[in-house]
Amino acid sequence: MADDERILGIVGGVGPESTIDYYRRLVTGWRRRRPDGSFPRVIIDSIEAGSTMRALGEGDFDLVGRAVGEALQQLAAAGCGCALISSNATHLGFERIQPPSPLPMLHIVDAALAAAQAARYRRLGIIGTRFVTQSRLYPDRFGPAGIAIVVPPEADQDVVHGIYMGELVLGVFRDESRDRLVEVIARLRDAQGIDGVILGGTELALILTEPSYADVAILDTAGIHVEAALDWLVG
Repeated sequence: MADDERILGIVGGVGPESTIDYYRRLVTGWRRRRPDGSFPRVIIDSIEAGSTMRALGEGDFDLVGRAVGEALQQLAAAGCGCALISSNATHLGFERIQPPSPLPMLHIVDAALAAAQAARYRRLGIIGTRFVTQSRLYPDRFGPAGIAIVVPPEADQDVVHGIYMGELVLGVFRDESRDRLVEVIARLRDAQGIDGVILGGTELALILTEPSYADVAILDTAGIHVEAALDWLVG
């Protein structure tokens, strides 16, 4: 199909706030790349967040994969030519998508890895939900590339998870919560000597909006993912 006919599919909903942010960023990025008054063609299939988050908490990645698989079938039927999942945690079900995706997929960790390699990072912290920080999602892809992934201690994982699930997913963004997240990053910097920190949850980009905190560079996985999608959209 022609470049101006490309339609991107987004499996969203986990959570709604970051799904909205993806669309806004896609429009902004498209205008930056193509200042001709046009807009990107995007179709969003918002899966039910409550049951998906419960499945993630229970480690039922088969259920997550089925929810994503159904959405991808719908996006393909609607005419999309490529798709992404606007959530880090939902990628825990990526290898279990059923039925298999009929569309090529833009994996958020692969996009983040390319950005980390371009910036020559070697030791990266990660913050996000416990689903992600306690998983192999990032280490299994970054490790073979020679990039170490280090996680905060459990007490700090609890802090981030609590803010994430109790506030960010619900669209609540508090200055005091941002300060607590920055304190987690600073402790990780001091204890682990990291040269950057991965926002391992797409809602984190809605509260940590600067390129660095506590003198630590931020890898905004949502923003990186959007740029990869724009690369495809503009051909």
